[in-house]
Amino acid sequence: MIEIKGVSKKFSGFALRNIDISIEEGEFVGILGQSGSGKSTLLSLVAGLDKDYDGEILINGKNPSKIIKDGEVAMVFQNDLLLPHLNVAENIAFGLKIKRVPKDEIEKRVKEAIIEMDLAGKEKRFPNELSGGEKQRVAIGRAIVTRPKLLLLDEPFSALDFNLRDKMQKLVKKLHKKLKVTIIFVTHDREEAFYLSNKIGVMFKGELLDYGTPEQLYKNPKNVYTARLLAVENVFSKEVFQKIFRCKLEKSEFVGLRGKSIKVVEESNLKGKIEEINFKMGGYSVIVSLENEKITLVEEKDFLYKVGDEVSLQYDDHEKILIGD
Repeated sequence: MIEIKGVSKKFSGFALRNIDISIEEGEFVGILGQSGSGKSTLLSLVAGLDKDYDGEILINGKNPSKIIKDGEVAMVFQNDLLLPHLNVAENIAFGLKIKRVPKDEIEKRVKEAIIEMDLAGKEKRFPNELSGGEKQRVAIGRAIVTRPKLLLLDEPFSALDFNLRDKMQKLVKKLHKKLKVTIIFVTHDREEAFYLSNKIGVMFKGELLDYGTPEQLYKNPKNVYTARLLAVENVFSKEVFQKIFRCKLEKSEFVGLRGKSIKVVEESNLKGKIEEINFKMGGYSVIVSLENEKITLVEEKDFLYKVGDEVSLQYDDHEKILIGD
């Protein structure tokens, strides 16, 4: 288990503030946030790369420095950091040689990692002969070959193109299922976080704003930032929501409505004017002005209206998201 208790750290112009997370053994936790949110800083503290902080971090009851010394933590960065003068097999074996693992055991583990990482036939190639995806597979192979109890991944796929990133995500998901190693994965990509993680922490300006399963965050974001980060197209204050939709709310400071829960209907009391129609993969994003407010709705089928048309709207009351209630 990993316990992060009241962890804070101050930089010039930035502060990590009072982070509390408990991570069970074998979990895959995604830390999601924009650049500058503090997610990589938190990861470096867990990795023991930075020891100057307030609060407490325990990994199976031990501090990160002790865990690192015992070789129980491995880390993969955005840049692969492969040694250019070593070939694929030698790069993967590097950590094992430092730990003075017997030669026959090194050969066995490296062979297994090469097969696992789909690098067979590339053992003798050097980093400058590899593609970006191959380099990251070598970096991950070098990490898992040491059989860590904790694997830390700091945006390892952000520099890869869409197809390579998709392939690497599937590979990591498969590895986690097979090895059952605890993983903390830092990313700014919400789809990546949702696909890989069984728990997600949302960070913003040094704070952990939300933490839970992907389903919990999607259905019940605790704050406006999380709602918008997770693609809730419409977020209203309580007062604005009541004005637009002519209803009364008993609680909540804000209300979220996903675009797909708002529909154009033949007739209703809610009438607006279409301001924009944008085609996106899988459907249309339509902006409608209603009561001097802009509302986004999403249609997955052909949209038969045009800009300037007056339309009647209806929303699914069961789909509204109460935020800050």
